[in-house]
Amino acid sequence: MSKNHRKILFSDLDGTLLDDKKEIEPGTKAAIDQMLNAGHSFSICTGRSLASAKKVAKQYGLDKEGCYIVAYNGGAVYDPAKNVVVSRQTVPLELAKKLYIKAEEAGLYIQSYDSADTVLTRRMTPELELYASRTKSEYQTGVETDGLVEEPSKLLLIDLHSHEKLARFQEENAGWTRQRLNSFFSQVELLEYCPLGISKGTGMHTLCEYLGIADEDCVACGDERNDIPMLEAAGISAVPANAHELVRGCADYICQADNNHGAVGEIIQKLIFG
Repeated sequence: MSKNHRKILFSDLDGTLLDDKKEIEPGTKAAIDQMLNAGHSFSICTGRSLASAKKVAKQYGLDKEGCYIVAYNGGAVYDPAKNVVVSRQTVPLELAKKLYIKAEEAGLYIQSYDSADTVLTRRMTPELELYASRTKSEYQTGVETDGLVEEPSKLLLIDLHSHEKLARFQEENAGWTRQRLNSFFSQVELLEYCPLGISKGTGMHTLCEYLGIADEDCVACGDERNDIPMLEAAGISAVPANAHELVRGCADYICQADNNHGAVGEIIQKLIFG
């Protein structure tokens, strides 16, 4: 990676850029401002909806020139300064409805999304309550299968108590989903289903093509399994100290700091300016 080239940092939100209170540590925010002032770029790269990511960006002033958003695990790419949706991919409605029914039959909470990024689900549950609190998402309950009328950017299953139950669901439905959807865990309690071929890695490529930045000038950081495609696609990959074991194995650089102590700030100083 040349020190003379414009670089872009792709950062996951939860467990990476955000601490456990869902805030950006002040030193990290200062480091981001420093890199932006030096002419580099910064992109949030998250599994969250675009609306949720926009709220974080606005709160911390990361919606200005040089800042970008990759949301829905690569399913949406957005330029805040120009208010342009660069790309948006969706799950075919037939598959979304089938997954919705399968989750209900398995006794699992599932949520879909509409084109306004509103969470759609059947009923208020502890899973929805926690998710909405964490991500500041708008939601609508009472949505049954026939109420799904728009192709969602992803579907999300949540179980707060049993990872094994989610893993069993993923395995039991692999036969019909494997060639039609992309499925992975973004946290131990979150099982994601996205459009086939879509990942944070493809979202990174889409934004880089839009900006005319080479992959070798990308630095990517993340802590969970849905970050692996992004880490593998970037010129340099980094993870916070709290990263999942499988994710640590993909990293060129492992931080001394975790997400609560400025890991992304450390990455900026070591890999953008270092």
